[in-house]
Amino acid sequence: MKRYKKYIYAAMLGSLLFTTQSCDLDEYNPGGTTVDDVFASEAGFNAVLNGVYGYWGGQFYGREDIVLLVNGGSDTWINIANCGYGRQMSKYQEGNSTTGQFLNTWRRLYEIINDCNACLGRIDQPNWSSQETRNNRFGEASFMRAYAYWMLVEMFGNVELRTTETTEPVFESYRSTYADLYKCMLTDVQNAIDNVPYTTTDVGRVTKKAAYGLKARIALTYASHCESQTEKDTYYQMAQDAADYVIDHQDELGVSLYNTPGEVFDPANNKTNTEAMLVATHSTTPGLNMNSNNPNRLHIYFHAKYSDWVGIPMNYEYGNDRNSKSGSMCMMPTKHLLELYNENIDDRYNQWFREDYAETSSGYVWTKTDLDHFEKPASMIGQSIAQGELAMRFTKDEFDGTETEKRALPYALVDINDTYDPTTGAVSTNPNFNLHFPTLLKFEDAHLEELGLPTNSQVGSNDVFMMRLPEMYLIAAECEVMKTGGDLDRAAAYLTVIRERAAVPGYEADMRVTGSQLAQLSMAYQEGDANATALDFILDERARELCGEFLRWFDLKRTGNLVRYIKDLNYNPDVAPYVNEYCNLRPIPNGFLTTISNPDEFGQNPGWN
Repeated sequence: MKRYKKYIYAAMLGSLLFTTQSCDLDEYNPGGTTVDDVFASEAGFNAVLNGVYGYWGGQFYGREDIVLLVNGGSDTWINIANCGYGRQMSKYQEGNSTTGQFLNTWRRLYEIINDCNACLGRIDQPNWSSQETRNNRFGEASFMRAYAYWMLVEMFGNVELRTTETTEPVFESYRSTYADLYKCMLTDVQNAIDNVPYTTTDVGRVTKKAAYGLKARIALTYASHCESQTEKDTYYQMAQDAADYVIDHQDELGVSLYNTPGEVFDPANNKTNTEAMLVATHSTTPGLNMNSNNPNRLHIYFHAKYSDWVGIPMNYEYGNDRNSKSGSMCMMPTKHLLELYNENIDDRYNQWFREDYAETSSGYVWTKTDLDHFEKPASMIGQSIAQGELAMRFTKDEFDGTETEKRALPYALVDINDTYDPTTGAVSTNPNFNLHFPTLLKFEDAHLEELGLPTNSQVGSNDVFMMRLPEMYLIAAECEVMKTGGDLDRAAAYLTVIRERAAVPGYEADMRVTGSQLAQLSMAYQEGDANATALDFILDERARELCGEFLRWFDLKRTGNLVRYIKDLNYNPDVAPYVNEYCNLRPIPNGFLTTISNPDEFGQNPGWN
């Protein structure tokens, strides 16, 4: 299968938008190439558009900023970093308009938008090899602009809508309405639907499944910005129709659910995943990534600290825990996320998280250092663990026995009450235990060894899933719950598809949900139980299915639950002291406001400085 290659022509266009750069391509260009020259040929046009694709992997889907921005700062993940921007982005602590990563995100998204504007405005400049190719590229550029605006608007609010190429510095900027911004996105995504192919052998290129999926995501999000229920219903229906199209035309679109959750993130399925609707492609080969020295790093961000304890070195099987050991960029699940799973019936936890570490060497004899660390009795010194036997378990379960019995086990056990305070749910202050937690396995890279990369390499080659088929079922279910006169039985049917697939074999019936159950949740809410609604159930299901996949902050913001979940319900007590309603938007970067002549008129987002 042909891999979609990415090049970096786009940078020379994107740098001009909203950065007030004082130069353009014509000012100093020793090669003599102008933007017009680039767009004169199909190859040049493709190079610019390929660069747009490259931005997604080079800046977002594979790097730490998006992990901190949209996994952190939610109810499901805690960033354990001591570094400043980790706190600023994921804990709302000390973050403000001068935080560099907010500016980086702002710039990259506008660079994508400007490159797409250039492509769309110059679509008829090349001498295309075929009308079909021209239309495909038009659809792809439309899709990428819509995706970038969706992310930009949801993070920063009603920013300026620009649909034409910026070739000179911009010194004035004015906010657009949410209606104008979202209607542009929906027009763009419809243009994508109308022009991109159903399938392609170019992995990573936009096809109809991604276009319909993005339409569903955008329409669902826009409903949250609408004032009247009638208008909300219009966009809930639009979102559901788009999601239904994907669900009902899987064969035609070349997408399908795997039979088990374990198959979804099986390394053998990474590059040819049938469930992925859109991926950011990655490679360790120089020239195939926007930043060849730092392609996909996700495999280093979700690990518990395990190496150098109980005789286990960092190894390919258990992955790269360098970040948890150093206290740098590392994401650990909240107690709330872990407790959302019932691993007895839900196999997603069993397949997507690691609790157990077996002895990998020829054997291990307990040392005083390790016994002290795991608070085990000194009498165990000299006892041994044979190769292949359990050495450590970091578990979401509570040990069923006394503290003395727990510590006297032949292996090291860190249970949920060791990792998290059993009263508050906050991460324990005990340094012996607070970095030992269940490890998310979705982003593990099994190819490091075959690529000749060291076990502690931050360079990875996995493709990153930007959109998966289960999201369509979850969107459709949410629309049925939220729209006037929605069919709760139908909502339950969508959810059941995902939950049955997730079931431990033999427990499919236990994972099914009915419309009456959703109705009971809604009735409980109406009767004063603020912790139980049908929407809450769907959000819980989104957390279980999509945990770590860059959607949770958007989910909480879209449904108005960011503060409620983190603070009011105390689902993330480590972040709760710092979150407020204004955190539903990120600050407008000072690096932008100081370069325009009307910063006061444009305005900072309320609550930020």
